[in-house]
Amino acid sequence: MQVVNASLSGNSHSTSSAQGALLKQYYSTAESANDVVNSLKATGKLPDNYVTKAQAEAAGWSRGKALGNYVPGGQIGGDIFANSTKILPDAPGRVWYEADIGLNNSMSRAKQPGTRLLYSNDGLTYVTSNHYDTAEALGIWNCCKGG
Repeated sequence: MQVVNASLSGNSHSTSSAQGALLKQYYSTAESANDVVNSLKATGKLPDNYVTKAQAEAAGWSRGKALGNYVPGGQIGGDIFANSTKILPDAPGRVWYEADIGLNNSMSRAKQPGTRLLYSNDGLTYVTSNHYDTAEALGIWNCCKGG
């Protein structure tokens, strides 16, 4: 896994098609994340329709099932993202969280794209369009804590 920030700006003609596809995925995911990032900026929290996996399970949901059957209008988000592969920058005290982006809650998550917003307690935001294979920086959601 890698952070693709530098690879999107490469100049090699042989990789331009692949870079274009990555860039298209990135912009699509980033656009889908706008409302969630705006909520983080305004309130410091995900939108009200987001629930953690534990909250969803308490409502009867189980992995592999469609969340909308148990939490109408709900999305999964707010759980800690372990960053075990170090796809995101590490810093002392930094905690990463994840939130589903652009998913249809009437379908199981396994049948949907791996689009997620990754955000930290110190204000960084990244998106992944490919279920953590790569991640791209969006910026800082909390100007007062910056990374």
